[in-house]
Amino acid sequence: MKIAVVGVGGTGSAACRHLAKAGHTVIGYERFTPGHTRGSSHGESRIIRYTYPDRLFTEMMGDAYPLWDELQEEAGEELFVRCGGLVLGRPDDPLVADSRDALAAVRLPYEELSPAAIADRFPAIHLRDGEIGLYQKDSGFLRSERCVLANVRLARRHGATIRENTEVIEIAAYGDTPLVRTGDGHEETFDGVLVTAGAWMGKLFRDLHLPLSVERRQVVYLDIDRHPERFAPDRFPVWINTEPFWYGFPTDGVIAGCKLASHIEGDRVDPDIDLRQPEERAIVDAVRFAQHRFPDLSDRCTATQVCLYTNTPNEDFVIDRVPGLPNVSLISGCSGHGFKFTVLLGKIGAGMVTGTPYARDLSRFTLKSFLSD
Repeated sequence: MKIAVVGVGGTGSAACRHLAKAGHTVIGYERFTPGHTRGSSHGESRIIRYTYPDRLFTEMMGDAYPLWDELQEEAGEELFVRCGGLVLGRPDDPLVADSRDALAAVRLPYEELSPAAIADRFPAIHLRDGEIGLYQKDSGFLRSERCVLANVRLARRHGATIRENTEVIEIAAYGDTPLVRTGDGHEETFDGVLVTAGAWMGKLFRDLHLPLSVERRQVVYLDIDRHPERFAPDRFPVWINTEPFWYGFPTDGVIAGCKLASHIEGDRVDPDIDLRQPEERAIVDAVRFAQHRFPDLSDRCTATQVCLYTNTPNEDFVIDRVPGLPNVSLISGCSGHGFKFTVLLGKIGAGMVTGTPYARDLSRFTLKSFLSD
């Protein structure tokens, strides 16, 4: 089959690789260049974890993990750092309790660590009395930008064509065949089209009124004042803090310091207008949070980056066929937590346009499920 993939970020790059490896003729359209900083998949790291307060997501991560291992092996470079992961908070917090239940339901090992156990095992982390750390050993972080570039490199090796700096302005029907129209006036028909356009999905399908909003988020790297060895991946896991909802990483070996960011609602933006300029308030908020949780971090910011969240109202994905268009499918709404799924979402999308359905029930991710809310 001849397949177009519109948007070559996390999900789109994976779809191009899966499709090309299966022998299909693949053309990927990327409005910038792979690994660009205008969207959601750039930067050094994204958390990967089984630990979800949702059994379906936990089960889907069980399908994604082997695909990440496969990509890393095929790419021949480190893409996945297994350093373990913690959810930090009170034991009755819904995120802690529901994550524990989901792990137990799929029989994944985990540990509940007291403040004393955390201090002994992860001395860079300070817990208050009454808090716990829910630890799962298989968590870690993906080297996100490297993952995208590896998928693109391998897709090309398998025969895919990636058209960089090419904006798709319309997807239409030419009889019973999908047609892709680009900003330079080029038109081309395909047997199937998968759209993974991220923050630009709503603009591409304005008439669908997709349940998507684009929010601006900023990550901050803080320098280490004392005991830098405590923040290395072999002694410091990825972590999620429940209240307030912050998350972060060990040192990544590329940018000095430790990366942390807030998952609290950000400013809504137009992806074509937002200039991605960092804001001082994000640094101030990061320092304020880190002071009590990670006392060995300093108030010095070594780096900061801006990215976009493409959100759905409930942080579920949108995975469906596009109404009124022949064999056109879309995947969107990663909502700031979806990069870890992208290698799987790319495979799911590849199956949608080639007639190979995913084994799990994804009906809650259809457009209809959002419209009925």
